[in-house]
Amino acid sequence: MRLKILVYGICLFIIMIIQSTVLNSLAIFGVKPNLVLVFVISVALIRGGTEGAYMGFFAGLTQDLVTGRVIGFYALIGLYIGLMVGVFNKRLYRENFLVIIFFTFAATIVYELCVFFFGIYLNSGNGFLYAFGMTILPETLYNVIISVFMYVFVMKLSDMFNEQDKKIRKY
Repeated sequence: MRLKILVYGICLFIIMIIQSTVLNSLAIFGVKPNLVLVFVISVALIRGGTEGAYMGFFAGLTQDLVTGRVIGFYALIGLYIGLMVGVFNKRLYRENFLVIIFFTFAATIVYELCVFFFGIYLNSGNGFLYAFGMTILPETLYNVIISVFMYVFVMKLSDMFNEQDKKIRKY
């Protein structure tokens, strides 16, 4: 359990560094993928709703500390996204990449719509069609492309954690 928390924490730290530095220079038309969200979706699909909710909350809290104006805004959205995606953990064939593509597409749109609509209350003045066409949809497509690679990475981590659990239980 401690190893899992440590590894997820290190992964989250590295992802946040990559997202806030490297991806700024690789943005196309000002839009960059949200690696933190893709990581939360992958963890939620592979490990379940509880771990997805925890990962979403702490990933969102980290995002709040790095980029947010209001502490807890991204944390709550991440918590709910991780919980909603993780609910489908046991019901789907997780080795199918179409599952991760679909959930990344749907969760990114929900996430960005939440950010957009709550951003209106925080004085963001873009129109909905402009934001959807120029930000939400391109970011969703970036996230879908990256999600396949992130999913494979998280699946390997999950297999490592499962082997560690088997050694501890001594089956």
